[in-house]
Amino acid sequence: MFDILYQNDHVLIIQTHAGQFDKWGDDLYGSFNMGRHVGDDGEQVLMKRMALMDELNHMTGGQIHEICWLNQIHSDIVVHPAFAMSPQDADALISNEMGVGLSIMTADCVPIALFNHANHHDAQIACIHAGWQGLTQGIIENTHEKFYDKHNMKAVIGACIGHINYEIDKTLAHDIITQVVDKKLVALRYDELYQQIITDKGDKCLMDIVKLAQLQLVHLNITLINDNPPCSYDDPKYYSYRQQIHAKKSATGRMATVIVKL
Repeated sequence: MFDILYQNDHVLIIQTHAGQFDKWGDDLYGSFNMGRHVGDDGEQVLMKRMALMDELNHMTGGQIHEICWLNQIHSDIVVHPAFAMSPQDADALISNEMGVGLSIMTADCVPIALFNHANHHDAQIACIHAGWQGLTQGIIENTHEKFYDKHNMKAVIGACIGHINYEIDKTLAHDIITQVVDKKLVALRYDELYQQIITDKGDKCLMDIVKLAQLQLVHLNITLINDNPPCSYDDPKYYSYRQQIHAKKSATGRMATVIVKL
């Protein structure tokens, strides 16, 4: 159902996976899809979300009373949890409430969970959906700015697409690097960032989106707890949008990354 990415007395971070899943066959959703927007049976997805909360409560002795979901739009928008009928349009959640799970969904983009070590009452947590659009628009920096106490912040990154499988057009690579450097989201010049995250491949190139996220986190003095997340494309238990395209499948599911303040 899920992997524990990090846990201490005050914070729990997990990432779901596909469960039973014929990734390279005809199977679209596996047995534990969290996405309601990908063509799967909506009632079944809701039941799986409820099963996730039940399991998290079993782990934590009933400390979790809600999981907040977003309508992700590849933006730089950060919001506080709002449990309305329709999910908010945003790509990051932040809160200091205990027992409220902050969740984002991915199938290649970089899921990032943030927390700080302020006193427990004031401690904040956040969960970020960081695709290349969000990383160029400053979704990590915008989330960081909403933390009251920016000391001793830590980040955990979940499974996402690895460098070797993320081929993009060189024009797009140029635009990404230019925007990131112009907005001072990393402490590097254009050529330095290019060397760090791009591998040339004929008229295309491979981009290390994980490294791009890590560089932005380090630039904000956020400590990385893990630095080598699994590749969503290669690992058979994770959903991957790019793998779905290469396998000529009409859809695929989504993993959820959830952080909870306990």
